[in-house]
Amino acid sequence: MKNKTQITADDQRDRDLMLSLAEDRGSMTAKQLVAAGISVESQGRNAGWVAEQLKLRAMPVAA
Repeated sequence: MKNKTQITADDQRDRDLMLSLAEDRGSMTAKQLVAAGISVESQGRNAGWVAEQLKLRAMPVAA
């Protein structure tokens, strides 16, 4: 049986914001993300997902 992790609305909001900031501004420090409203705890939970999304967006698409 698959155990799918449920994402809270706050984590989804933080993921979206972190992804948007990374695309607009590039890499940011933990301090900068805290200033943008994303807690250190949330960064720990969501940074891996954001990094994976950025990698996938950078991959070339086969024609």
